[in-house]
Amino acid sequence: SRWVVANRGDLRGPQGLPIWKPPYSRIVAIDMNTGDHLWAIPNGDTPDTIRDHPALKGVNIPNTGQQSHPVMVATKTLLITAPGGTDAVLHALDKKTGKRLATVKLPAPGQYGMMTYLHEGQQYIVVQVMGRNHPGSLAALRLP
Repeated sequence: SRWVVANRGDLRGPQGLPIWKPPYSRIVAIDMNTGDHLWAIPNGDTPDTIRDHPALKGVNIPNTGQQSHPVMVATKTLLITAPGGTDAVLHALDKKTGKRLATVKLPAPGQYGMMTYLHEGQQYIVVQVMGRNHPGSLAALRLP
């Protein structure tokens, strides 16, 4: 049909809310030896457009995650992820449990990929960031 745009989760339901049941995207840990799913969590947090929607006022909404693809990199013990979309944050997750250990603000949402490197005994994470009012650039952070 001419009115349907079904790419990247753009298909909307009543009152502009997503037609798909949440979570809208997930991060899933899979044991590569057995194929078992070890844990799964929503990618990021519930967007403001859903949490603050007038039709959902008074409804207890669990974390829906973002309608985007996360950007991730693994360290020895952590999974570092940027939810993408409009969320300008970086989350540090425990690789064994998926528990969020820390969140750091970024200048703009994470895009495309990230890398990690060790310099003089310090671990660094470099994230590609870009937003409507922020040109494409790199944000470098040091792990404690």
